Amino acid sequence: MRITRLVVAEILGRPLNFLLCLVVIVVAAILFIVGPTILSGYAADTRQQLQSLQQETDAALTAMQQETDSMLAELDKKTIRIMRDMGVNLRIVHRDTQLSDLYTDAVAVDFPEDYVQKLATAPQVETIVHLVATLQEKIKWQGQPVVLLVGMLPVLTDSQKNMEKQHLAQPVESGTVVVGYELANALSESQLAAADVNQSGTLDSGDELEILGTAFRVAEVRPEQGGIEDFQLILHLHDAQQLVGKPGRIHQILALSCKCKGNRISVIRRELEGVLPDTKVTEHLSQATAREQQRDLVAQKRAEQLSLLKANRTQQVGILRANRAHGEQTLESLLTVLLPLVVLVAGIMVGIVTWLNVCERRAEIGLLRALGKRTSQIAALFLLKALLVGLLGGVAASLLCLGGHGLLLHAGDWAARYNLSLFRPSGSLLILTVLGAPIVTMLASYLPMLGAIAQDPARILTEN
Repeated sequence: MRITRLVVAEILGRPLNFLLCLVVIVVAAILFIVGPTILSGYAADTRQQLQSLQQETDAALTAMQQETDSMLAELDKKTIRIMRDMGVNLRIVHRDTQLSDLYTDAVAVDFPEDYVQKLATAPQVETIVHLVATLQEKIKWQGQPVVLLVGMLPVLTDSQKNMEKQHLAQPVESGTVVVGYELANALSESQLAAADVNQSGTLDSGDELEILGTAFRVAEVRPEQGGIEDFQLILHLHDAQQLVGKPGRIHQILALSCKCKGNRISVIRRELEGVLPDTKVTEHLSQATAREQQRDLVAQKRAEQLSLLKANRTQQVGILRANRAHGEQTLESLLTVLLPLVVLVAGIMVGIVTWLNVCERRAEIGLLRALGKRTSQIAALFLLKALLVGLLGGVAASLLCLGGHGLLLHAGDWAARYNLSLFRPSGSLLILTVLGAPIVTMLASYLPMLGAIAQDPARILTEN
């Protein structure tokens, strides 16, 4: 009788013994597949969640950064406008002008009006914008002791024209006048009656005033400023030049310095020397410093907000990564102990069942030996059965794991919520299980097999 037929006869004759061994191997093989699969799926899920969180973080950070940039940029614009509205902070005059005479008596050496155009179009000038060409003369008007006639003409630099920026100074139309607060209030009722004013008895926009023999329409009565501005009559530059007999001449160029670090006035003077060498410049230091400090404060606040956003997002990613890494490490440690233990228990149980089978079949083994079966054939009988049990158990466990995974994928929202597609057993793990299970069962059957072939057939037959 061939060994294979003996194995089949053994299985059919003792099906419970065979099924018991098969169930043990299937359970052990399933655990062997499920453990690494869970660990691998958990790691893949961790990587996916971290990647998803990182993408969400990047998207949220980008959105927040754009929103913050937009808000801070708007704040920066408002700040620039507020600081700009503080007025110009540079005064460019002829080099022969005595600043003491200019500040106390508004007396300055005049120079050509075209200087302002030279300055506006000079490519080397990068720190001066919002130019205002001015001419100022003290005049007698309506009996007032101090009246300052000011002609002004705002001029944009080429850089401002390219950026389409508006001038900070409002131009005065030709034929109109802007009246200072104190001058408007100081006009007596008789003077107002002599002038062409409205019936309310107060000077208002649209009224007419005579200045040095020329009639001008009031464009605006300025609110109280608390300075020399309250005693000014402001005209278009060319109107003022005509009134005082200085066509094409100006006394000073007012300007606004751009934001630059360090010694601003030295940089401005170097640029000015190359364009208008016969002029000099002074800076209103408190306004320039306040403007720079405020804009620096806005820039610093922007950097702080973005840094805080990045730090918070980085902390969230770090916490998730640490938690997932700890869970993965715990699971890996558990499987490191559990899987060898499962294989060992399965081997012991197969060995015990095989040993009991050997004890049951002592008479059969003795008879087979008496009939001339060689030791190798007896050994092959047990090992082939163990091989078959292991092979069937490994295949069955692999099919059950694949089938179970397939069923779970169709579990609806539950499967999607836990991302079960990541927990599919790998092909290499299934092949290892199918090939490894027979090895385990054959090793577990080795000692019982040695006991079977070591028995004396004559003694066994005598006993039976």
